[in-house]
Amino acid sequence: MARMESAPHDPIIAVHQGVDVSIAGINLSTELPPWHLESEDCDVGFTSSFEFTLRAVPNEMTRQLDADFSSKKEAWKAQLEERGASIAGSAPPLPSDKFFERIEAEVTDDLGTEYMWVGGETASLESPWEATWIYAPAPPQEAGHLVLDFIAEGLKTGHSCTLDLRS
Repeated sequence: MARMESAPHDPIIAVHQGVDVSIAGINLSTELPPWHLESEDCDVGFTSSFEFTLRAVPNEMTRQLDADFSSKKEAWKAQLEERGASIAGSAPPLPSDKFFERIEAEVTDDLGTEYMWVGGETASLESPWEATWIYAPAPPQEAGHLVLDFIAEGLKTGHSCTLDLRS
């Protein structure tokens, strides 16, 4: 089983729009998402992937964004009931959807494997401030280290996590 070899002194990997973001977990071997297997745009021959989960740390900013979302959702529901779906349109997006879209990782290992972001999942009503990113391929068995360098708004955050894959 892999173990975290080095990480920031705290689990915060980025501060974005006033919200601290932490790495909440990693799964080094997972299935590729179904949409990747069906995509004509992505014919790179990957058969495996890995994923990691990010979580925003609740604070005043997340509470305010949640309150704003709740107000927008109630207004949308009222319009839906009064005027119907064609007028009300789509439900308002969760505030964390756009937030997590701007956070990514540059992934490297000691073998020089080229990793590609292949998808993920952001926010749900059950876990509105979480995102899971999927990269392919999964680290090769021969790799000794996997490094995640975190990026927000296109700029490196200065935080990284190194996993010892030999453990």
